[in-house]
Amino acid sequence: MIERFDAELPPDPGSSWGRAVTWGAVSGLVFASLVIATWGFVSLGLDRDVIELPGVGVLVAPLAVAAATGVVALSAAVALRRRFLGKPRSLWVSLPGGLLAWLAFAIVAGIAVSSSRPEPGESDALSTLPSQVAVGLSTSPFGIAIVPLAIIVIVAVLLSTARPSGRDRGVA
Repeated sequence: MIERFDAELPPDPGSSWGRAVTWGAVSGLVFASLVIATWGFVSLGLDRDVIELPGVGVLVAPLAVAAATGVVALSAAVALRRRFLGKPRSLWVSLPGGLLAWLAFAIVAGIAVSSSRPEPGESDALSTLPSQVAVGLSTSPFGIAIVPLAIIVIVAVLLSTARPSGRDRGVA
């Protein structure tokens, strides 16, 4: 079904990198909003905090989500540019885009923890390892939600910018 969809979309010669980057930025904002909302519902439903490890700073999760957001925006822009040029299988960019967003999320979480300082009153010996935070956060329900949300956003931006060919094209 995905290949058939790509085969039916004609190239869009009026589209440029500017349009793809703009839609990529919008999809990044939508992704960040979906992550925040999903994490809120998961946190309420499971009665868990996003980061449960002691001694982890408050900026770890936002920095990790920002990295994942950048990857989603870039993946959406690349997928749109492929579709604008008429290349087949542009929807399949969403799968590696979602996995790369999850990987960026885990890596930046580890880097953010390694550069954070312990809370006042805690010793450095009790601080958590960066790999422990990266693996723990990325394999928790909060981290696992990154992949499907990224895929949904990339596919949605591709489908929402599709234009019919021929007389029914319209003004858009």
